[in-house]
Amino acid sequence: MENQGQGKNNDNKEEENFTNPYQLKSIMEWYQQYSPLAWSEMYNEYNKYTTSMNEIYKEYIKSSRQLTELYKELAANTERMTELYKESVKITERMTKYWSNKFGNLSSVKKTEERKR
Repeated sequence: MENQGQGKNNDNKEEENFTNPYQLKSIMEWYQQYSPLAWSEMYNEYNKYTTSMNEIYKEYIKSSRQLTELYKELAANTERMTELYKESVKITERMTKYWSNKFGNLSSVKKTEERKR
């Protein structure tokens, strides 16, 4: 019998807890969070998010294509610069040979000067 009385007391405590304003507040918050209207709002926010991410990805793809074109252009310019450098080396070698032949071998002049000293 004592257990039965305690059971009734437990029921009363549960009822008291259920009518507690804080308990009702948390239930209302839970309902607002998980109600169909809240899910609809979350779904709308998700759609906005995916739409904006889609735009960001489109911009990323566009930028990546532009960057690829710039790298191709850079590679072509680098090849052209390499060709110009090689041409410059050839011209410099020809000029060096020309001036060496015109004024004689500079190294033999230096050796002669060192022998004189």
